[in-house]
Amino acid sequence: MTNENPQTPGNLGQRMRFRRQEKGWTQEQLAVRAGTNQAVIQKIENGKSLRPRKIDQIAAVLDVNPAWLMFGDALAASLPPDAMAVAEAWHGMAEPHKSRIQREIMELAAKR
Repeated sequence: MTNENPQTPGNLGQRMRFRRQEKGWTQEQLAVRAGTNQAVIQKIENGKSLRPRKIDQIAAVLDVNPAWLMFGDALAASLPPDAMAVAEAWHGMAEPHKSRIQREIMELAAKR
């Protein structure tokens, strides 16, 4: 399973397109393999869908870790499931909630 590339693209859509093209697949081919449709793949690659429901299936057929696909961080692969759930929830939050939660977590971590 591929976790990273030295030239890792910067966002979910770019990483997905990069890996899809590495495999030589069209959006339609990826969609069929992942059990979704081409429009979903197109929306993700164009940045219109930041939290796709089929991310695990897409990552599996692209042979990458879902954490790398979502966040671009190979280290995220070592996080336990509960930490990943928190990270995914935080990632989907809007400001100012995102900044507030991050600040609170960092303050609590500093008190350890």
